[in-house]
Parts: sequence; structure tokens; C-alpha cells
Amino acid sequence: MRVVIDSFAVLMAIGSNPSAFHAIDELVRKQSLALLIARFKHKSLSLGDFRVICGALGTEGTELFFDTVDSNLLKVICKKCDPHSSEIRAGDTEALKLHLVALAKGREATAKPSKPTKVSKGIPKAKGTSAESGAKLTHTITTKPPR
Repeated sequence: MRVVIDSFAVLMAIGSNPSAFHAIDELVRKQSLALLIARFKHKSLSLGDFRVICGALGTEGTELFFDTVDSNLLKVICKKCDPHSSEIRAGDTEALKLHLVALAKGREATAKPSKPTKVSKGIPKAKGTSAESGAKLTHTITTKPPR
């Protein structure tokens, strides 16, 4: 019979009793950061998931996490949660952090921009004329006859 250890229970025990696990503080720090990064990079991350994770971490924990990671991860998270955000293109790390914190607190994602209507190039042709049929027009100037 195979024995399975409840990993989340072990993590809770470590978090609840840090003095008992002081010998592995550095390993716990590295692994907890790696676990968070893996979760935020996961392909299934949605805005709802993001908000639940940030809620579990708390505002301070979320902000501290964003301070420890590089701008590439912040862009990845923002692309998953708010793909039409202008902060992604700007690439400003501080703006990305502020935007992600605001998203975590409930800000709505940026709406998809509407595509502008295409403007036809060239001169519009008048209907019912020889220009519409493709006939060539001669360039003459006509005047009224004198009275």
C-alpha cells in the first residue's frame, strides 16, 4: 500500500511553526517563491484565479512578491489577466505593479479596443457617371455660349 503525504498540510505546518523549521529557512524561502512563480505562470491563470491568489497572500504579501520578481513575469501575469492593458506595451515595471495590485483589489480589466472602420483610399466615384463604368473622360473645359 502506497502512503501519500498531504503536501498542503506539511506546508501549513511549516508556516505555522517557523521556529521548528529554522534550519531550512533559506530552502523554504526559495521554494515558496518558486511555487508562487509557477502558479502565476500557469496557463490556466485567469483574472478570477489571480484575485483569489492575491487575496490569499494579502495586499502586503502580494506587493512584496511583485517587488521580488522581474518585469518579464509581471508582463506575463498582466497579459493573462488584462491582455488589453496599456501598461504591457509601456513596459514600466512600477506601472505594471500598480496595475496588478489594482486588478487584485477589483479593478475591471481593460476592454478590448474596437477596430477603426476602414477608410477607402482614393477619390470616390460618382454613381451613374461614365467614371463608374470605367470609361475614360477627356479633360476639356466647357463654357457657356455668349448671349
